[in-house]
Amino acid sequence: MAQVAEPDTLGLWGFATGTWITGTVIAGVFPTAALPAAAPVLIVFAGMAQFIAGLYAFRRANALAGTAFTSFGAFNVAAGFVFLLQALRLLSTTGPALNLVGFLLLSFGFIAIGLTLAALNTNAGLVATLASLAIGYVMTGIAAASGYFGLPGALGEVGHVGGYALIFSAGMAYYTGLALILNSSWRRVVLPIWGRA
Repeated sequence: MAQVAEPDTLGLWGFATGTWITGTVIAGVFPTAALPAAAPVLIVFAGMAQFIAGLYAFRRANALAGTAFTSFGAFNVAAGFVFLLQALRLLSTTGPALNLVGFLLLSFGFIAIGLTLAALNTNAGLVATLASLAIGYVMTGIAAASGYFGLPGALGEVGHVGGYALIFSAGMAYYTGLALILNSSWRRVVLPIWGRA
């Protein structure tokens, strides 16, 4: 039987790259008009590559990583296409279309909460990644579902804070992926993840 290498670092880094780039826009570091520039990265690396990592995780009987990577990979492909459709003016950035994007973010916030609970039996790096992701998705989902995404005011600020939670989640995913690949390559703990791999 062919051996399948551990796909977690690929999945975490694909996830981190898409989450970090979009998080900077959601946090207000860049204008929302910059979101279409994130579409190629979201579709290819954060989407398809992460999804493939999830399929390999399922092959290795790792239901947590498989569910996380395929779910968030599919989400990133969908988000990338939403941004492209908005750039082409085929999909509105306000009104009901924005509300539905908010519902999508809230749905993935729920998924991230469930995965956080499952990850409590693994390591602190993964828990921090998923918990901050859940916070980021829920907060940006509230802002978008209420129609205030990217706008001034209290609910718009909720979305901005959610963007910073997404940036933190991406940073934790980069760190955890780095720790996993270094620890595996060196066959010892080079970077701690405070739990099992």
